[in-house]
Amino acid sequence: MTLFLTKIIVTVAIVLGLSVIAERVSPRWAGLLGGYPLSVAIVLIFIGYQEGNVFAAQSAVHTLAGLTANLSIFAAYGLVLSLRPNIHWFWTVVAGLAAFFSVGIVLSTIDFNLFGAFIFMCTIITLCIFGFKRFAEIKITQAVRLSFRVAFIRAASASFVVLVITGLAEQLGPEMAGVLASFPATVFPMIVIVHVTYGAAPVLATIKHFPIGLGATTIFCLVFSLYLTEQGLFIGTLISFAVATVYLVGFTLAQQRLRKMTS
Repeated sequence: MTLFLTKIIVTVAIVLGLSVIAERVSPRWAGLLGGYPLSVAIVLIFIGYQEGNVFAAQSAVHTLAGLTANLSIFAAYGLVLSLRPNIHWFWTVVAGLAAFFSVGIVLSTIDFNLFGAFIFMCTIITLCIFGFKRFAEIKITQAVRLSFRVAFIRAASASFVVLVITGLAEQLGPEMAGVLASFPATVFPMIVIVHVTYGAAPVLATIKHFPIGLGATTIFCLVFSLYLTEQGLFIGTLISFAVATVYLVGFTLAQQRLRKMTS
C-alpha cells in the first residue's frame, strides 16, 4: 500500500508542477521540462524496485527506442491541430494515442541494443526538432484557476498510466514494459488540459520545444541502462539524473546565447 501511494503522490506532484509552469511561465519551458526524464524515470525506478536492476536496465534499452513512440504522440497531435485548429480535443487525443500504440507495437518487436537504440533515437529527435519548427511561439497571458476538477483529471490520468505499467511489468516483459514506460504520462495530460483551456496555439508552442527536452530523457535512459546494474538503483538513478540535467541546462544556456548573438 505504501508503494502504491508513493507512485500516486510522486506522479501527481510532477503533473501539477508542469501545468503550473505552462500557465505561469511559458509553454516553451513546459515543453522543455516535459522532455525531462520525469514519467519515464518514475516508471523505470519502480520497475527496478519491484523486478530488480537487471530487468530495469533491459527495460531502459527498450524505453530508449520507445521514445520514438513518445514523440509520435506529439507529432500526430501537432499535425492534426495544424491542419484542423478548431478540431475537438477528443480527436487529437485519439490521433496521439493511435500513433503511440502503432509505433510502440512495432518497436517492441525489434531487438535493439543500447547504442543502436541511442543512435536511432537521436536521429528521430533531430528530425522532429526541424519538423516541429513550424509551430508558432505563444505565451499564455491569462492563467485560469487550478480547479479541483482540472487537478483531478491531470493527476488521475497520469497516476493510472504509471500504476498500470509498473503493475504489469513482470507479465509484459522488459521489451513491452520498456516501450510502454516511454509513454508521456505526466506531459500528455498537461497538453490535453492546456488544449481544452486555451485552444490550439499554446499546445503547438509547447510541442515545438518537446523534442529538445526529450534529449534529456534519451541521455537518462542511456546512463540508467549503463550504470544501474553496477551502481545499484539509487546511485544509478542519481547519476542518470545528473547527466540528463547537465544536458538540459547546457543546451538551454547555449540556445539562449545563440539567440542573443543573432538578435
